[in-house]
Amino acid sequence: MADPTAATVNMETVRKLVEDLRDPKQSVYFADLVASALTGWLLFAYAVLGSGRGWRVLAFVASSLLLYRAIGFIHELFHQQSMKGFRALWHVLAGVPLLIPFLLYLPIHQGHHNSKTYGTKEDGEYDQFHGHATSASIKLFVLNLALPIALMVRFGILTPLSVVLPVVRREVIPNFVHMALRMPFKAAEIKENLRRESYWVEAWCAVFTWGLVALCLLGFWKVWLAWYALVVAIATLNTVRALGSTHLYVELAQGRGANGQMLDSLNIGGGGIVTQLLCPVGLRFHALHHVAPYLPYHALPLAHQRLMEQLPAGSDYHRVTVPSLWSGWQRLLATTSAPIQPVAGT
Repeated sequence: MADPTAATVNMETVRKLVEDLRDPKQSVYFADLVASALTGWLLFAYAVLGSGRGWRVLAFVASSLLLYRAIGFIHELFHQQSMKGFRALWHVLAGVPLLIPFLLYLPIHQGHHNSKTYGTKEDGEYDQFHGHATSASIKLFVLNLALPIALMVRFGILTPLSVVLPVVRREVIPNFVHMALRMPFKAAEIKENLRRESYWVEAWCAVFTWGLVALCLLGFWKVWLAWYALVVAIATLNTVRALGSTHLYVELAQGRGANGQMLDSLNIGGGGIVTQLLCPVGLRFHALHHVAPYLPYHALPLAHQRLMEQLPAGSDYHRVTVPSLWSGWQRLLATTSAPIQPVAGT
């Protein structure tokens, strides 16, 4: 007879199994970022300036995927905040030229792993999909179309205004463009130790925004259109990933601890090319990430393999691992259409 306690995962056991993998290899981070971003921007330049429509389309698709990978490091920036040099380079190569700097993500994600707020109305990375998962998903895709304009307003207009009108900084900006799934949502204030850095990055984003405006005024509006399409493409890829490989989006009144967060999350076990492209830098191991959020992205495949092999067959960890993004989407639909059940491990 199967052991009825085998399904429950002991979080301390999990952490002991992966403890030796927690140190980030900065050489891996830098090499991955530089290769992805520089190749992506070169292909983007060809897509804008090159010859041959077919080749330009292929170059644009490839650049979107590579720069999507580069921007995906924003999640690692939060969990590896000691890597200040990497964060600075990331802003130069991805965060500023895509107008998606760390400051848009930092105040949202800092509440997402909190056992008191995870999956509640206070979690900006969570929303209630129960009963309307399809319409909620369609809304996300539609909003992606307006994202580039919202980003330009955020940095090109609100940033300069906030210098002369403090009320804009205090009341408007926290409620405007940030990387929250839940809308409307008021972002928390950025912690003091990162505030000065964030102001400098915000200023550079404002400069870049007005550079885009200048290109249009000088007649190079096709460059702006290509940039606009690039941001929309990256946002759309991220939405596909989020719907198929992150959470089940059934909001509860109370938060959830590590086990509850794991049960509400997904790992994509299959590592095919589509999964690798849509879930870069370890983002296909979302349930594992909520168990051990300190693990660097390059350690996640080995950590996942260890847990699958060493935890009892049929454990909760095995149950939250699905073979593909499509399976993850099907699980989301099934969960959000079923009656809400209490989640274990809260």
